[in-house]
Amino acid sequence: MKVLQADAELRRLFSPAEQAAYLGDAWDASGQIAMTTDEARMRFEAPARGDLVIKGGYKAGEKNFVIKFTTEFQPGSNLGSNVANGAPIKRKLTLVGDAQTGVITAMLPERNAKDHDGETGFLIPQLDWAEIQNCLQASGDENVWHLQKEGFKAFSAGEVTIPKVIYLPFNGQGDLHLKGAHKKGGDIYVFKIATGFPGNRDRGLLPTQGLMMAFDASTGAPLIVLRDEGHLTDLRTAIAGRNAAEELMPADDLTGIGVLGTGVQARLQIALLKNLYPRCHTLTVWGHTPANSASYAREMTENGWEVSVVATPRQVADAANLIITTTPSEVALLDADDISTANTLIVAIGADMPGKIELSPALLKKADSVLIDSIVQGKDHGNAAGAIKDNVIAESDLQEFGDFLNKGLKNPEAGNKLRLFLSSGIGVQDLQIVQAVIMGGVNGWGQSQVPVMGGVRVKCQSHDSGT
Repeated sequence: MKVLQADAELRRLFSPAEQAAYLGDAWDASGQIAMTTDEARMRFEAPARGDLVIKGGYKAGEKNFVIKFTTEFQPGSNLGSNVANGAPIKRKLTLVGDAQTGVITAMLPERNAKDHDGETGFLIPQLDWAEIQNCLQASGDENVWHLQKEGFKAFSAGEVTIPKVIYLPFNGQGDLHLKGAHKKGGDIYVFKIATGFPGNRDRGLLPTQGLMMAFDASTGAPLIVLRDEGHLTDLRTAIAGRNAAEELMPADDLTGIGVLGTGVQARLQIALLKNLYPRCHTLTVWGHTPANSASYAREMTENGWEVSVVATPRQVADAANLIITTTPSEVALLDADDISTANTLIVAIGADMPGKIELSPALLKKADSVLIDSIVQGKDHGNAAGAIKDNVIAESDLQEFGDFLNKGLKNPEAGNKLRLFLSSGIGVQDLQIVQAVIMGGVNGWGQSQVPVMGGVRVKCQSHDSGT
């Protein structure tokens, strides 16, 4: 991604129609034709008071789309004497993306004569996936797990601000989601851009593209770009399953592990569980196709598992009392009658969008404890949505995972009975995984130093800001 230096460079990227649509006051003009836009706002109270407005827009038939971040912060005492006369800190950041592939290609940050840390100008480091992994390694697994748990706890305690999701469709070719989060009083806030363009396979690109960005919560300044291509989302999703298993299924109670699905999450979840339960070697798998199941079984066998491939999801439940569901199914794969072992934990990861379901409403009704990442989101996302809509269960039957981590199970007697963990993914997980990357950078493994926030410098080998 190229970092632009001036408005003139941004203008040269655009066709005349894009210039008219995306630049200046034309964005909000009522006469715009074939323009898709979405907008989100975010309010900050600490460490500084301020407001953020994000606008996403795409003019049909054009090459580029645009996302604009506009912030105004009232400087807090934490910035010291580097900020003169207490004037509001105003910033703008423009991202440009390819409307054919979803790839973010350029950004233009507003330049100030002096940034808040007293240095002339500022660099915006960009880390690729290999560099991100090195930072996470420097953070250490236990710190990464802990940060994710703390994020869930803060979310359920009402300490996390999550703005409305921005959604942009691209004429049937693909779509974009932009999600963000800020832990109240935290030094950074994070936004994630995730795009899905199936036609990318024909271009030699991944169908899913994406990046995460961290911003200084005192000034709105962009701090770092993580060009992870969606891998961080995969990782933080797998960590949620791993953490749920650690908290809810003691090793001594585990009789076997089962998985529904054979994709990325089926691999990542099992890899993390292997380290969590080193004495367990039994893995039962069901996949949508025999070929995928066979390929997955070979890979897991090479990784030290004793693998059984079965013909139905129910056979997985018969063989295992820790079951991970990782499919994009739109019909329930497991029903109440499929679970015969009382002490069973089901970690349901695949149903992350409206319309997706892996566990039947009757199974949710049967469960002694139903934990969920977000009750609000669960009302229209994933497994709980249909059960609530059909009045099979009520919202009061659910307990947020963070609330469980803070207070324990709402039903204390459910500890060795049927427990469910429903995950559709929430923004605080992205915030915390980026925090882990930054922590690893502060610990230091790379060669170059770049300014990050409040005088803290991240030591991570990074790409030149002009690439």
